[in-house]
Amino acid sequence: MTSPPTPSPEAAGSAARLGTAESRALLRECFLQYRARLVDMTRLSLDMCSDLFEWNKHMPDAEVESFRAKRVAWLEKFGATIDEAYERRIAGHRRKGRRPDANAQGLGVKMLTDVDHAKQAAVTDATQRFLEMTRMEAIALDQRFAALMPDRTSPEIDNPFSPSYVLDAIGVTSRAIYPEPLVWRTLMERLLLDLTPGVNKAYVTLNRFLADHGVLPEISAALRARSQYRPDEDAELLPVFKRLLAHADDPTADRAAQSAFERGTLPAATVAASLGALAKSSHASGGHAAPTPTAAAAHSDDAFPDLDPMLALGGAATSIRQLTALQRRDLDRDIVAEAIRSYGANDGARAPRNLIPHVRDALGDTLTNPADRTTADVVALIFDYVFRDGSLPERMRAVIGRLQIPVLKAALLEPSFFHDSKHPGRRFLDELAEASVGASGDPTYADSLEIVATEIIDTLVADFEIDLAVFAPARARLAQFADGERRKTAAAVEPEIAAAAQSEKVESERGRVRGTVRDHLAGLEVPGAVRAFSETIWTDYLTHLLKTHGESAVAMQDALRTLDDLLWSVAAKERTGQKARLAKMIPGLVMALRKGTTALAVPAERSKAFMEALYQLHIAAIKVPGAGAPAGLEGTPEAAPASPGAATAAPTTALKPGARMVITAAHDFVSEMVPGTWLEFRSDARATPARLVWTGTLRMRYVFASRSGLATFVRAPEELAHALATGPVALLLEPVPMFDRAISAALNVLAARHPEEAAKNAGIAA
Repeated sequence: MTSPPTPSPEAAGSAARLGTAESRALLRECFLQYRARLVDMTRLSLDMCSDLFEWNKHMPDAEVESFRAKRVAWLEKFGATIDEAYERRIAGHRRKGRRPDANAQGLGVKMLTDVDHAKQAAVTDATQRFLEMTRMEAIALDQRFAALMPDRTSPEIDNPFSPSYVLDAIGVTSRAIYPEPLVWRTLMERLLLDLTPGVNKAYVTLNRFLADHGVLPEISAALRARSQYRPDEDAELLPVFKRLLAHADDPTADRAAQSAFERGTLPAATVAASLGALAKSSHASGGHAAPTPTAAAAHSDDAFPDLDPMLALGGAATSIRQLTALQRRDLDRDIVAEAIRSYGANDGARAPRNLIPHVRDALGDTLTNPADRTTADVVALIFDYVFRDGSLPERMRAVIGRLQIPVLKAALLEPSFFHDSKHPGRRFLDELAEASVGASGDPTYADSLEIVATEIIDTLVADFEIDLAVFAPARARLAQFADGERRKTAAAVEPEIAAAAQSEKVESERGRVRGTVRDHLAGLEVPGAVRAFSETIWTDYLTHLLKTHGESAVAMQDALRTLDDLLWSVAAKERTGQKARLAKMIPGLVMALRKGTTALAVPAERSKAFMEALYQLHIAAIKVPGAGAPAGLEGTPEAAPASPGAATAAPTTALKPGARMVITAAHDFVSEMVPGTWLEFRSDARATPARLVWTGTLRMRYVFASRSGLATFVRAPEELAHALATGPVALLLEPVPMFDRAISAALNVLAARHPEEAAKNAGIAA
């Protein structure tokens, strides 16, 4: 299993600015929330463990009674273990490793019984499910912990909130309180099954809390875009690609779909031969290649002779010279002209869009270093992604395509291209792609960008020999253009932001309550009727209590507990203990819900409709698994939501072809959406791309704007989640650099051909 990238200096900047004192205060607040949730979850699980040994003939009655009597002691020990582990870690002591199974240590001299083996296997399976379900949120939390508390003594992140610490606490406590292996193994299995969804929910909440405080707000987007096959360190990217390419039958096989689009393109052999002939020519399209100074240049006795900078490149000098000759040509035109003249190609033939594979073939033996050949293959895969990236307008793909030769040269000249996020060539490619996203929403902006980008690239290809400093003025010119667009956008959306901010200020209490309710709903698949009730009626009731009694009032805490009980009550119940708790809970839950609706004077017909729907959901919850829910109550919009924005999200919303990010829960996605995220707002007339420019502290309104602020959209989060789930709005792009997206896409393409080899490289299960 691979780890995520180490946060870049830019990404970690906001966290670093927090300072040590504030960082520790944030971690302390996280711990208090985390501990309270974890203890509450385990208490609930222990309360439902009365049936744990009901049908276990291997467990003596005395042991069962002892188990029940010691549950309070278990909970106290568990809390103390969590406290101790956190304090030790904050004091600088790292986790030593997973506590060993006492019975497994002596396997050489003491064999486990069949029952022991079965229980140990069950614990192992439950542990694996726990790790898999919490993986993504745990990785994001690891990165945020590392940003707040960096450890320069070890590259490994030792996060006291991690699943490993939870497993340690459960294991240590269970073995300490219940020495009998059959008891503690059985208990651990049950606890892990019960706690898995709750721990993941706690991680979601902690991640939101830290993101709202500026700690790596974009890390979740980066993780969603990141391939599981990407190595921990980008310095290992080329070796991983080399191994995957060695097992790939055809590194360019994924271009089949693109070839269909490019019918009439020249054969690969003709393209390579034409490129080879053009590379050997000393003339570039529109002028001559810049002369290369040599040691034979004129010099006087008082001056050092000029030295040929190519001498420093050794065997790579020939390939770099040929690439320089190619970059100064209009390759789309010149390849076809050479093919017609020398190889009898048809007049209507076209050059392929991605030229890098053909350039690699044309250079042939001049690419003497195997690493250089791998570099060319990876750059080819990057431009494969460019030409199919759905977030880029078609006209800008062609413009960015002109950077193929300069980017290949930059990567060959300085291999840090692949592991240094500050590499000038890589940053220019990322920045030009970022400036291109959403250009289709403003034709005037698109025209201006194309002109500016063309001028920048014209200068770049004319000046770029071997000095990467040539990218600095190109980036500066592009940044100047982008800053102008951002200023126009800021001016255009200022009225919408001011209105949204004023609304947030006026409704601050309700905004705080909505944030709390979203946290309680986090990570859960909630039926539409329950989500609608929670986000409307119960949010209004909580707001009323907050204004009347204050945040810490008993009534407020009781109402939040009622919300948690409501959410738990509609989840499937498979065990006797769960069903017993539900039966015991329902009368009090219904009374508490009616108390809230009465306090708000909710119309009787609306309250009755919800109660009837809740009754059907409770019936469905205790049915035999697989029996299904009553019609209309599966969590779809047909479950009578009180408002359009309250309908539950579709389980999965796929993106455009070529992208790998998906929305698995629209409400959670919207709650964590960061500025810079691009969406498409669709209507019968057109689809308008717009980026998120403002959310506000309480996230009551989201303000989106197209390029230059030509169009603006203001949405409540619930309304936006519903639109994402049902289709009027679609995710276009999250704020992840194009290089990172392209590298992950390339790894996924290669891994799909040989998953076993890819899994071995990445250290994960195939």
